[in-house]
Amino acid sequence: MSKTLLIILIVVLVVHYFLAIATIYVLLKDKGFVKAVIPWNIVVLLLPIVGPAAYWIARCFRKKN
Repeated sequence: MSKTLLIILIVVLVVHYFLAIATIYVLLKDKGFVKAVIPWNIVVLLLPIVGPAAYWIARCFRKKN
């Protein structure tokens, strides 16, 4: 494994870590807003970057309605 690829992987995992923590914090704070907390937790934790982004996008659309 090259050094560049390893550095990219580390950066992606660090960004995902902080993004997932922030997203889960907001998810648990919005308990009344989101009825499916456990499935969202799984999506946020298992899909790096895409999972938290999906929750933030869904949250924006639901708050408008």
